[in-house]
Amino acid sequence: MSEILVCGISVVDAIARPIDAFPAPGGLRLFDSLNWSTGGCAVNCSIAMARLGTPPRLVTRVGADFLGDFVISELSRHGVDTSGVVRDASKPTSFSFVAVPTGGERSFIHTKGASDTLRESDVPDSLLRASRFVFVTGAMLMNSLDGEPTARLFARAKAAGAFTLLDTVYVEGLDRDQWRRRIEPALRHVDYFIPSEAEARAIAGTPDPSAAAREFRSLGAQSVVVKLGARGVLCLDSAGIETIVPAVKVDHVVDATGAGDCWSAGFIAGLSRGRSFTDAARIGNAVAALSVQAAGATAGLEDPERLSRVFSGDTRVDVR
Repeated sequence: MSEILVCGISVVDAIARPIDAFPAPGGLRLFDSLNWSTGGCAVNCSIAMARLGTPPRLVTRVGADFLGDFVISELSRHGVDTSGVVRDASKPTSFSFVAVPTGGERSFIHTKGASDTLRESDVPDSLLRASRFVFVTGAMLMNSLDGEPTARLFARAKAAGAFTLLDTVYVEGLDRDQWRRRIEPALRHVDYFIPSEAEARAIAGTPDPSAAAREFRSLGAQSVVVKLGARGVLCLDSAGIETIVPAVKVDHVVDATGAGDCWSAGFIAGLSRGRSFTDAARIGNAVAALSVQAAGATAGLEDPERLSRVFSGDTRVDVR
């Protein structure tokens, strides 16, 4: 059984490129290609971890439909333990239409489906006792798990001796009260909180990543990483020491889909191998840099030779 437990959303993505603008109502625009793939934070991260040599066990919900079959088949093909996947006959598998423009920064149109029914009771104590790391990813899109249920899950995980990690999804149009209601209760049980810069701003109400990170620590998170995109990540450790870990330079971004999820996979894989907080963040940066150089969330992680360099300890990892 894997020592890493991932809990969160799974999605089937239809990825269209390039889409640089949407048509007006009643209009039509053409694009060049449409690819189907698994997606969602938990699936992306799980497949990336498997490619890094640390396959996790995944707890998620999919529909009792052909898209759910596709998700489970793809996860199994990559070596992810799917014994914790729940089939929900009352909901379809979650689905996203992903529009990728020429510059690579994607937009999503999403229906939550079965992922919205994921709940604390889907994670039994036996799984928590077998895990060193428990990662909940996709907060803000899991109506039955966000907020107090996640807090209870993390409290159980901590009692079982696991490290806990939490990542979020940026959802446009939500007021700060909704962000805080869904995120804040869990922070008092979180060892590593790893939001993006936009998510940190939405929760903390400040554009300053450092100030946001310190607020999250004041709310109970032991350590915080704010992902800053091309600028790298801001790390605030349990002693209150702040470090910027620079991003790995990439000459050409093909597709940023799943880059944050791949970052999380690299970070957790690094921690699971005994790396320090900042070195695990460096590994996360390198994995994210690999991921954006190929179309699809994890296609950039297919070359074993490149992946081996991620853990080499060389902070100048050449991902080209």
